Amino acid sequence: MNDLRALLPECPLGYEVPFIPASHTALVIETNAADINWQERMLPWTLASLIDNTDLIMTGVHLYIVCENSTKDRIETALERFDLPPGTLIPKATDNEPLMRFGKYGSRYDSVCMFDINYWAFRGVGKSYKLPLGHILRHTYGWAAADYSLHPAHDIHLKDAWVRISEPSTSGDLHAKRKKISEVSHSDSCVDAAARARWLHTANCAVYGEDYKARNKSVAAYFLNETEPNWHLDASILQYESVNDLYFADWASEWQHLGTEALIALWLLKTQQHAYNLSNSVMIHPSYTRNKRPRLCNMQFVDRDQFVQATRELVGDHLNITMNSEE
Repeated sequence: MNDLRALLPECPLGYEVPFIPASHTALVIETNAADINWQERMLPWTLASLIDNTDLIMTGVHLYIVCENSTKDRIETALERFDLPPGTLIPKATDNEPLMRFGKYGSRYDSVCMFDINYWAFRGVGKSYKLPLGHILRHTYGWAAADYSLHPAHDIHLKDAWVRISEPSTSGDLHAKRKKISEVSHSDSCVDAAARARWLHTANCAVYGEDYKARNKSVAAYFLNETEPNWHLDASILQYESVNDLYFADWASEWQHLGTEALIALWLLKTQQHAYNLSNSVMIHPSYTRNKRPRLCNMQFVDRDQFVQATRELVGDHLNITMNSEE
């Protein structure tokens, strides 16, 4: 196992997570069998960070963990120190829906936030204040993404999820994949003309119907144009109102091959909705960085030195130790 995240020390912490009946926000952390070796090590630290470093509990934001039947026992063992409300572990959907559906047809929650387990929660220096994440999730209405940008060059490695620039990676060399995608992004065309045409045709049909040409409609102006901004969504932290429209389930099932991020953006385009930027309210960093403000850091692509320092701060934070900011 070469993944740095599997090198985390075991989390010695334990918490009682109360169940507070309310129509608030469900915070959903998804796991998968392919990454269970590091996810079972990360989950206790993730929950401890979210409880210790944010205001999740007192604002009534409720934690849920999605897992497969084959990994449920390992998840339960990993979280044995946590007194979780019944029903915290929920099975992964079998119909490949891109969004967890709560609300009238699912649960009591009227808002859902999908939280990437790669994000670590850090307080500011001195432990004097917490992330307002729970408050933000409780009071954000409509769609919200961790980041979105009207700029064609923004986070091209994430855009790969929907334009399929690179071949599926089997080596796990994420740094090499990002470098390759970055090189492609600076070429004359992001994707070859045939692939671009196929994607555009499928996306246009999904949003406008088969007669999109007769209606003079196209999603190209929002995604693949060269001279004006593209609309890119980073859905690694995504909050949305419960999707109770049964039509969405059928629509998403039909077009799921376009990719999750694409479906989100296309659905918003189709239904004339908008995505709000959570980064305007919470400090979100693409990788570990020292900062006096409370922040969430995406640890998926950090190097070893960043990982070691972040681990020291993560562990020290829970032991109420302030690390020297000059280290």
